[in-house]
Amino acid sequence: MNSNDQRQEYRLDNQLTVIIELGSSANGEPILVVSKSLDISANGMRVIANETIDTNIILRCCVRDAQNDRQFLLVTEVKWCRPHESEGDYLIGLSLFDSDGTDIVQWKEFIAQICSG
Repeated sequence: MNSNDQRQEYRLDNQLTVIIELGSSANGEPILVVSKSLDISANGMRVIANETIDTNIILRCCVRDAQNDRQFLLVTEVKWCRPHESEGDYLIGLSLFDSDGTDIVQWKEFIAQICSG
């Protein structure tokens, strides 16, 4: 494992739609960033988006698995955000929280199902 790699668990190369809620606009409409996962795990994911997101903040997100017609409402902390090699895109590291009122248990079951084949 790379010494710069802080991953503590196996990552799966699944591409899912990840909608991150940044807050609300002046008129109360949610401010959303639509991204795609590059890899996922039970406790986090790496996504690519076309805009930067502040780090060390806690946000809600919705992960959509269109292939299986499922979605997961999760609470996440933005661990890092850095420019991607393709112009205008950013890689973002998200850590998931075990939070009441979210789909974290279902998410972990989803990851376990993928791992078991």
